[in-house]
Amino acid sequence: MRLFITFFLLMNISLFAAELKFSLRNDQVFADIEDDYYLMNYFINNNQKRYFRKLDDRDKKNYLRAFWHKLDSNPATENNEFLETVEQRIMYADENYKHFKSGWKTDRGRIYVRFGAPYEITKQKTANTKYTQREYEIWKYRLPAYRNYIFIDLQQHGDYRLIYSNGDDKEGSWADWRSYLGSGFDESLLN
Repeated sequence: MRLFITFFLLMNISLFAAELKFSLRNDQVFADIEDDYYLMNYFINNNQKRYFRKLDDRDKKNYLRAFWHKLDSNPATENNEFLETVEQRIMYADENYKHFKSGWKTDRGRIYVRFGAPYEITKQKTANTKYTQREYEIWKYRLPAYRNYIFIDLQQHGDYRLIYSNGDDKEGSWADWRSYLGSGFDESLLN
């Protein structure tokens, strides 16, 4: 019984700590403002990035606050629903995609934070390549836009890297992405 109570308390404390990580307000997600700037880059375009880099520290904070406020799906409420969704996605990515760094900073984590759960995930292994057989994943999004991503575990230790994207101006594809998947890669999987 004592073991159960201890386990229960530890679980609640860890859940509280996870919530506390994201309970910071003033339109900040993280305690370190640099992480918030890094996160914001997932959502802004290149012109906005160039403009942001020229700002001083005070103006960067104001820009960040205005940025999150602009994306709030219901400004009439006290909460910023978009920011809450992003925080939930970060927590999911940290639990599922971390690899020597926070999950939200990995390639899969970045896409997950931006768009949420894919419509479909296909898991495969490479075949007929000059490289050792590797696992890869195809993520498909269909709404509001048609997007595909291919992530491959190059080092075979769980660090999936984005090698192909379609329908996303913020992400690129490696010029030789097909060579990593092999001659047997069925491109109809991207439909």
